[in-house]
Amino acid sequence: MSTAAEELHGAQAGKQPPRILRGLPWLVWRQHRAAFVACLLLTAAGCVHMLWQRHSTLGWLDRARPNSAVDLVEAFGQTYGEAFRNASWLMSLLPVIAAVLLGAPLIAGDRERGTVQLVTTQSVTRGRWLAVKLGMAVLVTAVCAAALSAVFTSWWEPAHDLVNAGAWDSDDVFFSTGPVPVAHALLYLAVGVATGLFVRRTLPAMGLTLGFAFAWTIVLSGFVPRGFAKPRVLDNPVEQGQPALPEGAVRHDNWTVDAHGGLHGFGTCFNERTPAECRAKGIVAERLEYFGYDQMPGMQWTYAALVLAAALAILALTLWWGRRRPL
Repeated sequence: MSTAAEELHGAQAGKQPPRILRGLPWLVWRQHRAAFVACLLLTAAGCVHMLWQRHSTLGWLDRARPNSAVDLVEAFGQTYGEAFRNASWLMSLLPVIAAVLLGAPLIAGDRERGTVQLVTTQSVTRGRWLAVKLGMAVLVTAVCAAALSAVFTSWWEPAHDLVNAGAWDSDDVFFSTGPVPVAHALLYLAVGVATGLFVRRTLPAMGLTLGFAFAWTIVLSGFVPRGFAKPRVLDNPVEQGQPALPEGAVRHDNWTVDAHGGLHGFGTCFNERTPAECRAKGIVAERLEYFGYDQMPGMQWTYAALVLAAALAILALTLWWGRRRPL
């Protein structure tokens, strides 16, 4: 009898010493404890580092903001730009780690080793076995992603107008703060688990999951944030020029407007020297479309809700398929 089956038999017979987890959850933890503990330890180390960086950043901001002679964006970039880039890179790796190192081997490893056949010959159904494995993996992934996202967001928020020159719609900010990292981590995990279930081999499943993560990043890069809110509009008569971007906002597009309200490209009145020349071409106003900083949470939660719904659908399909097909 394999070690996993022996541990399950001992758990069912009540022979284990007192512990928080019992029965099947304890067995799943024992089986994957190396991956679970590694994720938790890496999360703790990342949180400690970012909390220390946050403390340092707040001190720097308290000293630098009163000095009006300092170009804060440039000074901040020189001091903390690399630290934020490294942290955002870590946040982008979080879903990939969850998918490739935790999700893909979760079921594929059991199928390769034959563990699932031994376990399900005990008084454990395939459905219960899969549900507990998925539940444990989802719990660990959600805890790690939520902790890292909360700490990174708390570090970024006080300096949001300085990181990337205030461009909060950039991939390394939008996808690394708020609820988005948690949704991404769960989606990638779900894809990894489903791939392992259907492919049945750990290494191919890990490779395919990594390919999905790469494709998802490429397809959504620079596109998603702007698709989940309606841009706000400011119009100025041509005599006043382009409207100024409100504080904390990010630019969406610039237009020129004719007397009938029609929109034309920004360059339509770019080479004309005077407003009168613009009016002679029928252009009467200049328009700025932008997203306000207060729109960011709504955009993130909308996107995260859709991603989370996809993750739950994939996990439900995995559980349904695994219960009805031989493993």
